[in-house]
Amino acid sequence: HEVFEERVVRAPEAVALVFEGEEVSYGGLNARANRLARYLCAEGVGSGEIVGVHLSRSPEMVVALLAVLKAGAGYTVLDPAFPKARLERVMREAKVRTLVTDADLSPVLESPDTRQVLVDTDAAAIARQEATDPGITVTTEDVACVMFTSGSSGVPKGVVTAHRGLVGTFLGQDYLDFGADQVWLQCSPVSWDAFALELFGALLFGGRCVLQPGQRPRFDAIADLVVEHGVTDLQMSAGLFNVMLDERPEVFDVVRTAMTAGEAASVAHVARALVEHPGVRIVNGYGPAENMGFTTTYEIEALMEDRPSVPIGRPVKGSGTYVLDGRLRPVPVGVPGELYIGGATLALGYLNRADLTGERFVPNPFGGSGERMYRTGDLARWTSSGDLEYVGRVDDQVKVRGFRVEPGEVEVVLTSL
Repeated sequence: HEVFEERVVRAPEAVALVFEGEEVSYGGLNARANRLARYLCAEGVGSGEIVGVHLSRSPEMVVALLAVLKAGAGYTVLDPAFPKARLERVMREAKVRTLVTDADLSPVLESPDTRQVLVDTDAAAIARQEATDPGITVTTEDVACVMFTSGSSGVPKGVVTAHRGLVGTFLGQDYLDFGADQVWLQCSPVSWDAFALELFGALLFGGRCVLQPGQRPRFDAIADLVVEHGVTDLQMSAGLFNVMLDERPEVFDVVRTAMTAGEAASVAHVARALVEHPGVRIVNGYGPAENMGFTTTYEIEALMEDRPSVPIGRPVKGSGTYVLDGRLRPVPVGVPGELYIGGATLALGYLNRADLTGERFVPNPFGGSGERMYRTGDLARWTSSGDLEYVGRVDDQVKVRGFRVEPGEVEVVLTSL
């Protein structure tokens, strides 16, 4: 949020958000977030707390996220499209004592253990707060957000990301053209780590973020918004990339960078996109939520349709990748091994799961004292050119339209019926 505040000072009148015909400036967004942050502080929110944000995709949701960070707390996004039982479990796991929501959604997650701040009902009281930055000090190791992913034991697990992880994903990176002239589309589900890239990839650099109405990516809505607003950066799951190329190819003549991630990219579609739309930059990315956003990227400049897969590339700045055998020894080029990730953007671990954190976040024998690396469960191999290729999984985790799904969680639900 401090990086965002610096952008506000540079260009307060620049447009930060676009939503259904509404434009919100950087100065206006910051003022609204500051007022809500001060209101949250008056309600007792402070450092170390995890605040739930239960709002539909909108400027109000972005205001709430920034306000929570400015109040010194961390946020967890509660997607209104998710089942009530799952959201209630997430709230219990995160020990959410404060929930930012609105009057329409308020009844869904009412609880005697949680106080609700309603951004519409409490609007007058929030508006009476000062609009200046609260100036609450946080450290790089303080929690910024908690993202819940599918759990193999049947319980969603919360990935705890510090401020250093969130900021390090963007600042000083060159895998994308971050800048004030970029227009991003935020269309990924708000519970997905891709959400952070689409939102903060704009707001930390003075760019413009267009918010897609609704909670799920909608193919035609995405294409229409890209054309209408001149979106320059578009992130898509591999499946959405394929459909977009087949059904709305004009999108690739508008965007400057098309990113595909979340699942294995289609060699045939990527190769065709390069031929039919030579002006677009295509980047294939890889990265689990445990390392916030992209861990590796591969800029595709040429691709033969007969090759077996699209590489996932090389680690971004601040990340380290290791392909190891069962004894944590590097494997030779071309030999599959398990992929491990280290670096500054690594998550702190899993919320309230010391056992699982210890199992997946292990000491890094290739790093300095106290450094850790994350055991991804993904199989990969190095190519002779120094790029990584994804091979598969060591377990039965699957991806469905970019979402991680642990069959164990499904089994627990089915056997409880």
